[in-house]
Amino acid sequence: MKMNRTLAYGLACLHYLGQNNGGGWNQVGQISKFQGLPPAYCNKVLQALVHAGFVESQKGKGYRLTKELDDISVWELMESFTFNGAPKADRKQISIKLYETLREEVNHWLVGLSVQDIVEMMKEEERHRDEEKKKSAKPPLYGGAAEE
Repeated sequence: MKMNRTLAYGLACLHYLGQNNGGGWNQVGQISKFQGLPPAYCNKVLQALVHAGFVESQKGKGYRLTKELDDISVWELMESFTFNGAPKADRKQISIKLYETLREEVNHWLVGLSVQDIVEMMKEEERHRDEEKKKSAKPPLYGGAAEE
């Protein structure tokens, strides 16, 4: 599955706010620098998250979560970036019909998956990679040449 960059940035912003929220406000500069995101685009992504109701903003203070990451489904996150700001079609075009069919199918799989689940999966993968590196770095238990 190919994930668009906006969704990836949205996940990164939510992850940062989840790790650094504590009810406090976070500036775009902090979020973009830590995540390695372009500040202007990071701000645009955060505004979409505000529009979706996951994040709140206050001029001069920044952004903070309005929901726990466990309470944000991946499906809701994906929906917040799909057709975001696109005009409504006067009649159902084939693209809309295709999208609605896809939406129904994907919804069955993603509805129970939260952003926190994705964060935990990432951490588990990192732990697994670290363990594999440690195993491959260990010298063999026996030394010397093979006996004949």
